[in-house]
Amino acid sequence: MKIFDSEWKVMEALWDGGELSAGQLAKLLNERVGWNRNTTYTVIKKLIDKGAVARLEPGFVCRALV
Repeated sequence: MKIFDSEWKVMEALWDGGELSAGQLAKLLNERVGWNRNTTYTVIKKLIDKGAVARLEPGFVCRALV
């Protein structure tokens, strides 16, 4: 599985913080790299499609799988 630089930023946030909601990730990545919410959600979706991140309900909570 190829993880791109933008995807690494999400993975590092999850590795550092454990399970985080998509909203928490969006806020964190806005502070770290200046991303808006849509950018963060797009990258999360790509990681879910690759099987690197799991989406848990309720609350769109993300967990790293790798």
